[in-house]
Amino acid sequence: MSSVWVDLLGAEVKYYDAGGVRTRCIEAGEGPPVIFLHGIGGHAEAYARNVVPLSDRFRVLAIDSLGSGLTGSGDKPADLDGYLEHLGAFMDAAGLEKAHLAGESLGGWIAMWMAIRHPERVDKIVSICGARLTVETDPESRVWTDRGRDELKRLTQQFVEDPTRDNVRKRMEWLFHKPERDLTEELVDIRWAMYQRGELRNSLAGSAKMLGSRPAHDDGLDFTPERLAEIKHETLMLWSSHNPSNTAATAKRASAYLPNCSFQVMDDCGHWPQWEDADTFNEIIAGFLKD
Repeated sequence: MSSVWVDLLGAEVKYYDAGGVRTRCIEAGEGPPVIFLHGIGGHAEAYARNVVPLSDRFRVLAIDSLGSGLTGSGDKPADLDGYLEHLGAFMDAAGLEKAHLAGESLGGWIAMWMAIRHPERVDKIVSICGARLTVETDPESRVWTDRGRDELKRLTQQFVEDPTRDNVRKRMEWLFHKPERDLTEELVDIRWAMYQRGELRNSLAGSAKMLGSRPAHDDGLDFTPERLAEIKHETLMLWSSHNPSNTAATAKRASAYLPNCSFQVMDDCGHWPQWEDADTFNEIIAGFLKD
């Protein structure tokens, strides 16, 4: 299995001043821009197997989001307004008036909210196992989702209370359908090194609190059918057969509320299909964005 930095040969690591926040970006290619957004506690290396293969058609930018990876937080809180303000400032700094947005988990949530709040800055959207879908679904899917969220909360809290490399690994195993096949020691090393930053550890502690305090009622941040209907952009809901949070059945039901949406499932993958089956993922993304 190749190294992250072998996969990224030909890409550049750049730092942009995004409204006063020093923002790291792994970037390659020219053409229509596509910004990749990672999930909670993540960083740009989540897309190490996608940046260069897609760069022959697109300007690909995988960023460390606000307060994540090697990106600072400035004085912006890691909430919806903070994430959107930072993404808009990054686009300004990178000279992007408009871009495709592809986000995994939290990143999918950010991308879809960007389309609602700032539709003029978004071209197409890809939600990769995106977070906070609140639609009616079957009882089996609800049990699966609750179990997955509870386990992520437990693993996150375990690391916050006992920040060891082994606990980083255990939390990362949650991301993969078959961690013994797909989770490399190099990837664990990268995240463990990232988590030596006090700021990032604090951010993860904040996410643990958020995971444990989801309101029983709509707090205005979930994607209900009404909010999904507000997104007019061409959207791809790209899911996986073994996503440990929302099931493919739930995502398919949610996609029906989006006015201009297609839906696709990648087999034999968990929460990181872009890593677990990169060739299929890259083909799907290129096909969806090429027009």
